[in-house]
Amino acid sequence: MSRRCNSPLFLVCRSMIAFGVGAALIAGILVGQEAPAAAVSLYDSINGSTAGGSDGANNGTWLANQFNTDASIYSLDSVTLSFSGSPSGSIAVDVYDDASTEPGTLLGTLLNPGSWSSGSNTFTPAGGFPSLAASSSFWVVLRGDGVGAANWSYTGDAPSGPGTSTNTNFSSNSGTTWPGLSSGTPYMMIVNASSSAAVPEIDPNSFGSALSLVLGSLVLLEQRRRGGLKTAVA
Repeated sequence: MSRRCNSPLFLVCRSMIAFGVGAALIAGILVGQEAPAAAVSLYDSINGSTAGGSDGANNGTWLANQFNTDASIYSLDSVTLSFSGSPSGSIAVDVYDDASTEPGTLLGTLLNPGSWSSGSNTFTPAGGFPSLAASSSFWVVLRGDGVGAANWSYTGDAPSGPGTSTNTNFSSNSGTTWPGLSSGTPYMMIVNASSSAAVPEIDPNSFGSALSLVLGSLVLLEQRRRGGLKTAVA
């Protein structure tokens, strides 16, 4: 090995390169890894709330309650509505985006529970349901078609969660117009969703492999340095 290759400056440069390679490997492990989806109750006006009455969805009368998202993008997990009495007939629950304080574009219809009951009934999205955009407003719409009837309970208590809103609305012509915007007495519901943000998260196995590679490179450089010095001395 030449004297140039054993000079302190050259060895420092090679050590810096080794550290740089290791840092790049570790950064590759960290950047873009997705943290496990975190379940969140975006909106809850059922737990800890007392019903103050109910409104009926039937014969083309649709009821709507607004909720919001925070700075995260969410996947909808379920929507639970609280009914006064057991629903009957043909009813459905939809989710819409917001169009200036009223339901806008339909995002999808939720799957009904297997059976109806008085109190809480949970509706779930089918596969392929679109994500809920960050910092946006949405509407849960309960519709009664034909003779379908469900009495959706409302409350004067404030809802909890990052997506709270007390805005409600209704349509008496199957969603053609929404003239009934009001606030202060939200319908009783829970909106459960999961956020999944790109957060650095260390995989112990990958991190250990990268660290071993860095340390191995440094050991090899040191061995070569010592071998070169012996050759030069000889």
